[in-house]
Amino acid sequence: MVERRENMRPVTIGSNRDASVDARRLRANTIGPWGLAALAIGITSPALGLYALWGPMQVAAGPITPLIFLGAMVMTLPTAISYALLNREAPSAGAACTWLWSAVSPLAGFQAGLLMTTYFFMAAVAQPLMFALFFRDFLEWLHISPPAMLTLTLGVGIACVPIAWVCLRGAEASIKSTVRLMVIETLVVVALSVTILAVKSAQPGAVTLAAFDPHHGSSLAGFWSAMILGVLAFCGFDVVSTAAEEAEAPREHLPKAILLTVVGIAVFWALNAWVFTLSTPDELVRLYTAQGLTAVTPAARAYWGSGNLAIILTAFTGVTAVYISSIQGASRIVFALARHGLLPRTLASLAGEKRVPRVAVAGLLAAVVALDLGTLALLRNGLDSFTWWANALVFFATLTFLSVNVANVGFFWRFRRRQFHYGRNLIVPMLGVLLNAYLIYAAFLSSLWQGDWRTGKSVVIVSLVLLGAQVGAVVYVRLFNSALLFQGPPMGVDKDDENTPTVLGGTDEVPAQTRTVP
Repeated sequence: MVERRENMRPVTIGSNRDASVDARRLRANTIGPWGLAALAIGITSPALGLYALWGPMQVAAGPITPLIFLGAMVMTLPTAISYALLNREAPSAGAACTWLWSAVSPLAGFQAGLLMTTYFFMAAVAQPLMFALFFRDFLEWLHISPPAMLTLTLGVGIACVPIAWVCLRGAEASIKSTVRLMVIETLVVVALSVTILAVKSAQPGAVTLAAFDPHHGSSLAGFWSAMILGVLAFCGFDVVSTAAEEAEAPREHLPKAILLTVVGIAVFWALNAWVFTLSTPDELVRLYTAQGLTAVTPAARAYWGSGNLAIILTAFTGVTAVYISSIQGASRIVFALARHGLLPRTLASLAGEKRVPRVAVAGLLAAVVALDLGTLALLRNGLDSFTWWANALVFFATLTFLSVNVANVGFFWRFRRRQFHYGRNLIVPMLGVLLNAYLIYAAFLSSLWQGDWRTGKSVVIVSLVLLGAQVGAVVYVRLFNSALLFQGPPMGVDKDDENTPTVLGGTDEVPAQTRTVP
């Protein structure tokens, strides 16, 4: 153990507000409360959550998908509460990296930063592949049939053009685009549900609440298999944490955006999943899913005819909104790590009056395109390519969530001892740790390892190798460039948006001037 004294001062985030510090910050007060909510909802996607998961959930658990979404919300809430509590006390673009750095150790913080980067980056990689799949469906709707691989390659390229244009213009442009796309897809989903209810209400006994009755489920094992899919639907809600520096009054608005997003999107999914369950017999949903179709598309065709094109188009808008939010989150955590010297400094450069991390954004987009095209060339299948990256995302997302729950306990115990509450700062995060640990086992180590090589075992092996490489990078920095670990955690947000630093330390119980690095 190495013990360092840091000038007998508390460990701070964002202190010394001089011109040099401001020049390295993202532009403040860019994203308002509604923008934060849109960012979080955009990455979970109101439409895609239903399009992609309604069928597989019903196949696994039976026609009780509304209960699955509500149950998944309950499982996600402990982690969401931990995020909300930490953002209320110490918002930072570094999020889990900053919190673990201060509450546990710099090594844990650096590792958490790498996990977050991988998590959001993999979410970004998956989106052009999903866009390409719907692009193929769109061409088929137009009765155009180019070679499959050419179609998928074109789809990947087309998906990235608007994202580059939006994200390189800054957070404000990204949020406005996300809001517009989210409104469009939400209106289409609601319109389809209203149509289904109007038709079914004219049929005696067709509208029931059976989907909310657990006795209609297929089995307990099926319920938990579907529950894993439900929890995964919420992955990404935490992207708003990385927008801390650009948010208005982050201590007030970030916690609200996180909790309202998790609860609100769950209610939206549950209500519309209930209507979708009424729309199509269970045996047809199972048939469509077995054929590799999204059950919502033929369901929309049954009620709208050729108007089911709206489903394909809103899939485009949904994917685009998720893609924007993923690049937004990944670029901000990359920027925070690079600004701290833990990634190449060039990734921390800011451009223009809006102080946009364009190098980080452009680098991530280039890597996304390269990996998407490489995966398509290797697997020769668009759906398998998307599934591969989506499965890998599970591992790094749940590890990130687990680390944030640990940070909740450590941060409040070390730095907010008088505020420490055994319910919200111990029981809730420990429940979050247990739930995420179970998901890592059930959804990743068990389910994928028992699957095929293409989208199962290969994902487990590559993900574990990548995790090992990250651990190796952390150890390397500790052994050969440990000064980076003694400079304090990545910068956070000034309290109440004034020139008062966020202090991670300084309580009566814990000597804030002592810094211990394992």
